[in-house]
Amino acid sequence: MKTAKRTGTILVVVAAMAAGSTGAATARDTWAGEPFPPRPDMASYVTTAASGGGATWAFGSYTRPGAPTSINAQAFRRDESGGWQETPVPNIGNIVASAVTGPGDAWAVSSFAKVSAGGTVHWDGRAWTQVPLEVPGAPRISPSDVTAIGSDVWTIGKAYRDGEDPQQFSFAKRWDGTGWQDVPLPAAANDLSFSSVNGAAPNDLWLAGTTSQRPAQLVAMHWDGRAWTQTPVPPVDVPATDYLTVHDVAAYSPADVWISATHAVYDEPDHSLPVLMHWDGTAWTRQPAPVPTGGLGRLVPAEGALWNLGSEALLRYDGSSWQAVAGPPEGRLGTGTELPDGRLLGIGSQGATDRPQPFAAVHNR
Repeated sequence: MKTAKRTGTILVVVAAMAAGSTGAATARDTWAGEPFPPRPDMASYVTTAASGGGATWAFGSYTRPGAPTSINAQAFRRDESGGWQETPVPNIGNIVASAVTGPGDAWAVSSFAKVSAGGTVHWDGRAWTQVPLEVPGAPRISPSDVTAIGSDVWTIGKAYRDGEDPQQFSFAKRWDGTGWQDVPLPAAANDLSFSSVNGAAPNDLWLAGTTSQRPAQLVAMHWDGRAWTQTPVPPVDVPATDYLTVHDVAAYSPADVWISATHAVYDEPDHSLPVLMHWDGTAWTRQPAPVPTGGLGRLVPAEGALWNLGSEALLRYDGSSWQAVAGPPEGRLGTGTELPDGRLLGIGSQGATDRPQPFAAVHNR
């Protein structure tokens, strides 16, 4: 979920957040379902959604149930009435992130997998086309995120060279209108894995991810328009056997940036811990768990608030406290975006575990 820009309706989040409230959802929190094109004989997923300039898209992939021999990309466009239509897209595999600036400008990127290569595609208002993305000396490319900030479009990820002398390279690329141009990261970034990029302005960009070595720790890097600077993030008590996953970074101003992450406990597969970091313009600080919940998820600005689409709860921050909100009856939300009218669009999965199907729901309050 990366939109063209952050709207002015977002509430400024205070630098020192008080302990979250567990306020109950109210009857005002209702959802309107929107029919989504099904693939009954396939396992179908929507993993990212984005909206900008009046246009809204959702992307993902589908596979045959069981052990897939291929991962097929899929793209869906939403019309003004809330209907969803599939649009042909080059098969770049597992689409993981997207950005939309208008009806004639949208991007999606896919990560590398055993049965599909990573890549980038662009919508020009008529069709999707694959756009080459290269990292010198690294034939295997795996983008992890894409974002649009004003007229700037960025993508980040990891590239690999296999063989007798295997190496990995972290990359950040900016679109110049004709191709992806390298914006070199510090050499130390090659030992880091950045999974999310976002910014409040073209000269105020953030990368968030983890260290590659265990025990994993959170890392953040800032672009000021001229150079990258790594900023210290408070350590998280993560044993070497556990996993730390960054879901998103959300930047609204130089003094208001959030990182959403989850600490998964290896010995307890059903147990996870929320990790929420906030940048106040000077330093990163860890914030208390907003409500009793496990893992967190994507950060989505909508309806003048900040939403966290967690694996165990849907959370909303109104500028003073976090509250749990009743989600749609179809199930948990995995991704979402702010619609042109300001409402939250959420997308999740439902149905049989070997043949999940996406559902879409719009929040009404």
